[in-house]
Amino acid sequence: MTTAIEKRNVNDRSSEKHLYQDNGTPATRLQNFIQELADDVRSGNTQISQASMAHTDAIFALDAIIEYMKNRAVRSMTSEKNRQLRRLHSKALFLQTLEKDGGVYNSAQAAQILGKTKTTVRNWKDAGQLLTLEIDGEFYYPVFQFTEADSISDKGVLKGVPELLKNLKGFSDRMQYSFFMEERNTVLNGLSPAGRIFTIAEILKNKPDQELMAELHRLARVYGTQDAA
Repeated sequence: MTTAIEKRNVNDRSSEKHLYQDNGTPATRLQNFIQELADDVRSGNTQISQASMAHTDAIFALDAIIEYMKNRAVRSMTSEKNRQLRRLHSKALFLQTLEKDGGVYNSAQAAQILGKTKTTVRNWKDAGQLLTLEIDGEFYYPVFQFTEADSISDKGVLKGVPELLKNLKGFSDRMQYSFFMEERNTVLNGLSPAGRIFTIAEILKNKPDQELMAELHRLARVYGTQDAA
């Protein structure tokens, strides 16, 4: 029968098998980590609170390590983080472009401009009669598509926009916006001088004739393809 002392001796020998025998290697690793942490604190990347400085060395060291590891997680550049940062950068550039192009209206402002209710604006949006941008879960309406000029207005909306949007249904809201606002120098029948720089929005505001309007519809049909100009 195995005694309690014998069991303890067996457990002690078993524990010894899991101990790293070279004490110098873990000590060196610990020194390297502490040096790295100290350098990071010295450089100001890892901030130490006054409360931590009031603790014992052991607690202070634990606080410093936790803060250091937290900062490393923030500074790390994983593929997912890179993707998210690129998305944020792209969003910032797009918002800057919107501002340069004249801005946007929110739903309430669009309803006021059109003299309609917000429900009507939503219905027009759902029917594809208004160019709509979704930003952070809210819907916004680029200013260029609204006009009070009777000769180019259809119920307050720039003539041609709803019809062209029908050909752009398969594209994202940003791609649809680019169709109307990006600068081109495509040669179009009915546009002079040939090869001049223009935007679709600009042409619509200048009351295009039937020939030129047909060209805009052609551009919308081939938009996003190799044949697009």
